[in-house]
Amino acid sequence: MTTELTTRQRAVLAVWLASSAVGVGIWQANRMASSSVADWPAQTVVTFSYFTNSTNALVIVLAAALLAGRGRLARWAAAPPVQAAISLYIVFVGLGFWFLLGGPEPIDRWWLWIPEATAHTLSPFLGLLYWAWIVPTGSLRWRHPVLWLAYPIGYLAYWLVRGPIVGEYPYFFVDVDALGYGGVAIWSGALVVAFVILGSSMLAVDRFRVSRRRRPPV
Repeated sequence: MTTELTTRQRAVLAVWLASSAVGVGIWQANRMASSSVADWPAQTVVTFSYFTNSTNALVIVLAAALLAGRGRLARWAAAPPVQAAISLYIVFVGLGFWFLLGGPEPIDRWWLWIPEATAHTLSPFLGLLYWAWIVPTGSLRWRHPVLWLAYPIGYLAYWLVRGPIVGEYPYFFVDVDALGYGGVAIWSGALVVAFVILGSSMLAVDRFRVSRRRRPPV
């Protein structure tokens, strides 16, 4: 069973989908343009090995499924905990990019500013808007902020395996060569705590909104 969306809500989803798709698409196209056709599969793996891109891919899947409104994927996407989780992940992308990584590095091609404005900025904002305005309230439980850690922890595990093989890392906080396993563990612990705090805050707001809705009029 899926939730019927209003025209404005569908418009938000469509813009959210387009923002993430344009951002990831430009980054991927830039990689493909600077590599041979034979190297395109490897470059695709590199593209989606960034947390920003894998998370925007989740946004694309979620938004497309909800806009389609039918099928198993739509039923999965309609679950409020799923919608809240992906909203949390993309909001974290924006916060991490601007406040942890310090924003964009020097860019020598004007069109590469587009994904910075979309995938790193607009999509996180729309994720927050989507969660606050569209995600149904009352379905979140205290276990959900912990369950939502599966994706970021899985991402960390992926780079602990991939990093030593390829000899490079996408972010300083997973760079075992620079920080050592102890340093990566400290940073990972801090980010896990940040995820739990942000997820718990979303849950607390959800509970508050439900309690206000149920409160009898004075």
